[in-house]
Amino acid sequence: MKQLNPKWVGFALPVINNSPFFKNQNMKLIDLKYGESILEVEIKRKHLQPYGMVHGGVYAALADGTGFFAVYSQVEGNNSAATIEMKINYLSSIRSGKLLAYGRCIKLTKSIGLAEASIKDEKDNLLAHGTVTVMVKPPLSFPGLENLPPKFIEE
Repeated sequence: MKQLNPKWVGFALPVINNSPFFKNQNMKLIDLKYGESILEVEIKRKHLQPYGMVHGGVYAALADGTGFFAVYSQVEGNNSAATIEMKINYLSSIRSGKLLAYGRCIKLTKSIGLAEASIKDEKDNLLAHGTVTVMVKPPLSFPGLENLPPKFIEE
């Protein structure tokens, strides 16, 4: 089984976590393995809807992110990817604390990947569950990322 190169992960995590959307949402990719990812959000006032519960869009953003990275962690070479469809079931609400999103790649072909995402609270209660479909795309170039280490460890 393939493994992600720890040097690639170490290079990628700060780039991902310092992206404008992640910073704005207090979202952080805390673990990335081949076919798996974990995101977290420390709930702040800005995440709440008028009734004082976390807005469903926060759950959706976590499902999208963790599902995307679970698939992307298996995408070959320098190819990029984009979410093309998502389905989410909201199962319970929360007002404060931390949200943890667990993504797992279910299937990846040369052009399409499917992942599942589970959003839980700190007590491991399931709050939402979804599926994320990702399309593999040609490589994108990002200034400053020209010297990115290899994505996979050679076996």
